[in-house]
Amino acid sequence: MAKTLKLQLVTPDRSIFEGEVNEFMAPGAMGPFTVLHNHSPIVSALVPGVFRWRIDGTESNMLLGGGFLEFHDNVAVILASSAERVENIDVERARRSLARAEERLQHAVDGTIDYDRARASRDRAKARIAARTPIRG
Repeated sequence: MAKTLKLQLVTPDRSIFEGEVNEFMAPGAMGPFTVLHNHSPIVSALVPGVFRWRIDGTESNMLLGGGFLEFHDNVAVILASSAERVENIDVERARRSLARAEERLQHAVDGTIDYDRARASRDRAKARIAARTPIRG
């Protein structure tokens, strides 16, 4: 059997996954990264994007809304602000959300718009669209 590590993925309202995995790939704030058995300890902020893990050749994908990751002694804990299955993403809804967020960000800074919230909404919508849109080469 391949060497494994323990993964726990949780959001504020539920536990998404807990078990042994061969590896995982996370959307880090400085770029995506992969963690394998015996990786060096790491703490990282996560940005909206696809989080993948593999168990004996089977891959699972979740879109995270951002969060934090801590890994040491072959144990990873992911605290995500939100998580949804990639296959459940409604691309048209995400495009409408992106348009609304971008429209809000065009307003003058007058105290009527929460820019941090609008930017976060824009980033989540972009991540949802990217997760479901095939790369064309």
